[in-house]
This record gives sequence, structure tokens and C-alpha cells, in this order.
Amino acid sequence: MLSLFAPTRQLARSCISRLGCARFASTFVNVVKEQNASYTRKALKCYEESKDEVDRKLDPVFNNNPLVLFMEGTVDAPKGQLSLNVVKMLTEVQAVPLVTVDVTEHPAITGYTVAKSGSEVTPHLYYNGNFYGDHDRLLSKYKNGELRKIGTNKRS
Repeated sequence: MLSLFAPTRQLARSCISRLGCARFASTFVNVVKEQNASYTRKALKCYEESKDEVDRKLDPVFNNNPLVLFMEGTVDAPKGQLSLNVVKMLTEVQAVPLVTVDVTEHPAITGYTVAKSGSEVTPHLYYNGNFYGDHDRLLSKYKNGELRKIGTNKRS
């Protein structure tokens, strides 16, 4: 029977030290960055191998739509936190009509938008056929009010 006054086992302080947690977090971030870089290299290679076909299918999207978002998932079901954040920002500024392309459907789609934008981290927003920003740039434009310029009735 366990006594209320029985000695309790204590964890060694080194197991939960701040330095240990910092090392773990740093290692985790580096692994994720390397995985993203590796996927981006593969996506660019895949895009280069089928460049003509991918361009033929995706270039008309830019010609026919003022706002195009390359994201993970769809507006109704984003597959990543960055994509979800961008959808929320664009919804708030009423950036419609918005056409989305799911980059998770094929690596060549990711390669296409990375090659076109020069930014390795999706989502990517294009405005009137030009790269407008990735998540971090859009967040900055959202905070300073510049993103509102592409909202409803603000486009030329």
C-alpha cells in the first residue's frame, strides 16, 4: 500500500534543463529545414523534367485570374499552418475572386511556383500574374495595411 508520506522519485535536473530543450528545438528546426530544402530540390527537378507540360497547364491560370494562391490544400481545407494563415488574411481583406492551386497534388506544381517566385516556402500569392509574396511577406503586408489594396473593389 502506498503511503502519502512515501518518498517520491525525482527526475534528474539534466533531463529537463533549458539547455537540453533548446538543443532539441534547434535540432528539430534544422531537420525540418533540411527536409524542406530536399523536397524543394526534388520538386524543381521534377518541374524541369516536365516543364513544357506544366507550363502549358498552369500559365493560363495566371492569364485568366488576377489572384492565384499556390498553397497546401484548398481554401476550405488547408493542409498546413502557413496556408491557413494566408487564407485567413486574404479572407479578412476580401481578396476575391481567388483561385487556388494545391501544391501537394504533384511535386512539379511546387517546382513551378518555386521557379517562378524564387521563394522556397509555400504558400505563394500571385497578383495580376506577378509574384506578390510568400507567407512572411504577406504577413508583413497584412500588418502594415498594404494587403488591403488587393481586396474587393481595390484592384485595377
